[in-house]
Amino acid sequence: MMSLKDALVDAADDARVYDVTDRAVKVVRRRRTLTRLVPVAAALLVVAGLVGVAWPLSGGGGQEPSTAADGLPRQLALERSAPVLPEDRGVGPATLAFLYDGDQGRWALLAADGRQYKVDGLRVDGMSPDGRWLLVLRSEGSWVLRDLTGTARQEFAGVDTSAGASWSPDSRRLVVQPSSRSGVTYTVDLTTAARSTAPPELPRTARVCAVRNSGELLLCPLPESSFSGLRLADGTTGRVIRDIPTTDLGLRPTETLPEAFGAPILDTDDRTLFMRTHDATDPGSAAGQHTFLVGFDLETGRLTHRYPLPDDIPGAQRPTNGGVEYGQPDARHVLGAHPEGPLLLHLTPSETDPFQVGSVTIELIARDTGALRTVTHASSPIGLIRYPG
Repeated sequence: MMSLKDALVDAADDARVYDVTDRAVKVVRRRRTLTRLVPVAAALLVVAGLVGVAWPLSGGGGQEPSTAADGLPRQLALERSAPVLPEDRGVGPATLAFLYDGDQGRWALLAADGRQYKVDGLRVDGMSPDGRWLLVLRSEGSWVLRDLTGTARQEFAGVDTSAGASWSPDSRRLVVQPSSRSGVTYTVDLTTAARSTAPPELPRTARVCAVRNSGELLLCPLPESSFSGLRLADGTTGRVIRDIPTTDLGLRPTETLPEAFGAPILDTDDRTLFMRTHDATDPGSAAGQHTFLVGFDLETGRLTHRYPLPDDIPGAQRPTNGGVEYGQPDARHVLGAHPEGPLLLHLTPSETDPFQVGSVTIELIARDTGALRTVTHASSPIGLIRYPG
């Protein structure tokens, strides 16, 4: 099973045909069903999750929204007559974006005023935490960053599947790495739209996985790195100012940080990192079982939150072309950090076709109690949701 980001990358990969330079040269009809859009493992199922202070989670998946979460709709349905997002004027900040046509890779944007706009692009790859800035992957392999409150925009060329973009919690900074192969990192001052190249002293065996309000960079190791853990680097010089080995994260002896769970998420407080962990106390448990969302305080160096997550339920299987096709699992992914607590995207298989996505909901873990509740229910054909930040 892949992380939510990997699922989105997979959606773009399936919708493109590449030449030897890995740049997209044309868009084609996707060759696989929406099931392949969502995280599906080749053998084990792995998904992302959320944290607090060891509070048990009550079941919230698949239920109608019980209480609202500030800024999120209780019900989300596609407006088929929605216009294309205009480029000659602003529409206001976004609340979220969602995939509504897996076969064609079509996305739509929900603005804060409740209006919807269809997005001209291959995939929505991010929104600033305040919803003002939108990052869209184009079919030719470039990112377009645009101001939703105006018409300002800029492009980043040479984007591949190793690309990453990180927003500071205060929405003042964006750090972009179009490709790990190029080693080029850009920093954008979102208050002025000024763009600069990050210092070359950044380790080539790491990638930026978060940026703090101060400009300090959180680095996660690439597979070829000999260092296991996190690093903090000066955003101006690139100098590593602090190593945080995995052994210093305060995890249990049997706890690990599987790479498939994705990168840490920086909370709205600019100091807490949420990370999905797997407790291998039971050697026979799959990676999507016995998992937690833990919170690590960058200031104190202590583990401050621990939320147990519901186990993933593996999807159906069927033989195909000499191999095995895996259906949609009942799984949760870390969607983002909301002021009231971490958000999860809960995907379940269809009751009529287990190889298709059925229910899609947004769940919230309350910071004070750890209670899990459904806050948004999405109607078909919505298959994936992206939240600002």
